[in-house]
Amino acid sequence: MENKELLPPELRTDVWAPVSRAAESAEFILQQCSACESIQYPPREICHVCLEDALEWRQISNKGKLISHTNLHASTNAFFRENAPSQIALVKLDAGPVIFSHIANENAQTGDRVYLLNRLDISGESIFVAISEDADEKIQLNQLALLLKK
Repeated sequence: MENKELLPPELRTDVWAPVSRAAESAEFILQQCSACESIQYPPREICHVCLEDALEWRQISNKGKLISHTNLHASTNAFFRENAPSQIALVKLDAGPVIFSHIANENAQTGDRVYLLNRLDISGESIFVAISEDADEKIQLNQLALLLKK
């Protein structure tokens, strides 16, 4: 039996459920407003631009630019404390939103082109992983093996 404390956080709101279902087939989806077409992140119940509630889940481009990254050395979560440090990043998607993600490329630089993958972590929840376009995807994913569901 697995020690629940040594898993990443598994609580998500119901509005996040479609993202986790999409991660099962490695699809990258976000909400898009049918009224004004703005892309929504984080997921929400009404559009952050026009306040309409006509939000649809759609596959969008997962490409963007790394705007910041850092190593997380401390956490209130036992899994992340046990496996510190972990590298986290903010990615500005070409489609607009800024996304929080994990990243495994220690040589990544602010401004690098990246793409995001939607994957399940070992607790069964969706996480976004930033992959540097100029580095080997498999190597980067292997560096996150403790976090990702096999």
